[in-house]
Amino acid sequence: MALRGVFHSVFLDGELIVAIEGAFDGVAPDYHRVTEDAFAHGATCVVVDLTRTTAAGAGGYAALAATAASCAARAVRFVLSLPGGIEGEITDPEQIRPMLGDVETWRDSG
Repeated sequence: MALRGVFHSVFLDGELIVAIEGAFDGVAPDYHRVTEDAFAHGATCVVVDLTRTTAAGAGGYAALAATAASCAARAVRFVLSLPGGIEGEITDPEQIRPMLGDVETWRDSG
């Protein structure tokens, strides 16, 4: 049985803010749809808050890497907020795995 997380999003004045709680992979398809909708409506910044995310596997990594690639191609700012007060601007999909790999709580969740 796959774990399912919950996500909340708001799009205002060109900025998409997404907060994911629980397991990222379970909401990755919905997350992807929301980000693509924001790009279609002229997003200038995407902020993803993962401070309450408990697990991120292949689906979560792939969704974030796709967002990073889309943001880079569109000159859209992409910011990740992680547990422990870590925040960083992502400019390349290759930054996703090393950045998320440092999150201690996800190491044991597969």
